[in-house]
Amino acid sequence: MPEKNAYAMPSAREIAALTVPQLGMMLCHLSISMTDLWVAGRLGADVQASIGIVSQVFTLLMLVASLAGSGCLAAISQSLGAGLGRRARRYAALIVGMAGMTGLAAAALGLLSLPLTLRFMHVPPPLEPVVRTFIIAYSCQLPFYYTLIMFNSVFRAYKLVSLPLIAVAAVAVGNLVGSAGFGLGLWGLPDFGYAGVAWSTFGSALLGLACNLYAVVRKGILNRAALAPWRWVRRALPALWRIGGPAALGQMAGHMGSLVLLSLLAGLPGDMVPVLAGMTLGARVETFLTFPVAALGMSVAILSGHLLGANRLEALRRFVRRTSLAAALALGGGAGLLFLFRESVAGLFSTDPEAVRQGARFLAFACAAVPFKTYSILINGAFSGAGATGLACKVNCLVMWAFQVPLAWAFGHACGASGVYAAMLCANVATALWLGRLHAGKKWLECGLRKRQNASS
Repeated sequence: MPEKNAYAMPSAREIAALTVPQLGMMLCHLSISMTDLWVAGRLGADVQASIGIVSQVFTLLMLVASLAGSGCLAAISQSLGAGLGRRARRYAALIVGMAGMTGLAAAALGLLSLPLTLRFMHVPPPLEPVVRTFIIAYSCQLPFYYTLIMFNSVFRAYKLVSLPLIAVAAVAVGNLVGSAGFGLGLWGLPDFGYAGVAWSTFGSALLGLACNLYAVVRKGILNRAALAPWRWVRRALPALWRIGGPAALGQMAGHMGSLVLLSLLAGLPGDMVPVLAGMTLGARVETFLTFPVAALGMSVAILSGHLLGANRLEALRRFVRRTSLAAALALGGGAGLLFLFRESVAGLFSTDPEAVRQGARFLAFACAAVPFKTYSILINGAFSGAGATGLACKVNCLVMWAFQVPLAWAFGHACGASGVYAAMLCANVATALWLGRLHAGKKWLECGLRKRQNASS
């Protein structure tokens, strides 16, 4: 079939219209994490270190949602690009229902595996009560948060990016009031300490889900007509699995590796509480620099799905290449500035001098990795939108487990925490080079077209 609009690419205005509201969403997510980090820093280095440990565990549980999320974005955006609105609504209803059930299973898994998690993560005895409270609270919110995230993916696929922005803004405001109020006793609210911070996330997730439910019904995306018969569902599930399964596997393998790296770090000789606290605040500062990339990566995934659905392959290839290289260069400059002022920036989020010093050490390596990480995020977004998630899964799994983890073990025992950070930098470089080579070929486009045809059959 000849390609339509072979050289037409998304305009800068279209990219900005998708990216700017998602920048607002990422800023809201960032404010949520920064609020918790700021409150934890006022409560003590032990609470701050606990949040770093729990965030890794919680991220792993959240990645189960990527099984539906990646399939959701690709299936809906490609259906809309091909002009199949009814199929898109059916996919939306199917995935939201799957998200709720998956959230319940993940919550049960998180609660039942709590003792094993504490042992596996080498949690120091003084931190166990704090870590236990955060894991329980975070696990209880998973069913609601999974559904919230899936609604956001549905809105993105429809290019209604302002609606999830409103929901996430409500979550950010609710978390600010709850964490600062019940965590520090501000504004006359009772002071529950770290428990107030933990359970504020639960209440804010409920608030965001309520906003999304109202919006999705009002827009008519989910209605009675969107409920597909079982025969259609049985044929659609394998299509979602072929896209979402590799995405979930690759990301889970990556974050399981991150948990192993954190365990290696916690198991090094000496007092690791300041090191873990410094890594936590350093990672949050790095997130502040790179959050525009996450928003742009979502836009790349959306537009890649629409371009592939419309069979505009040359436009898709050129769009991804130009966007990823330009973003990597731009964020590299920002990382250079952060490197120069890393210790001063780290001092804004902790009053513990040793935690600040460790945070600055982490940022020295993280800043060097930013251009490579930026490039990898955008190429991954393109692969996800096109449905070529198996290739990204292969890269993530092999780089993490065959390269980064062994290197971190060797460097960590030789050089301490700096060795672990150096291994993370090397892995980011390797990932970017491998993904760049895959993007230069045609296999990812052929894979996406094949999955689109299977979904249409």
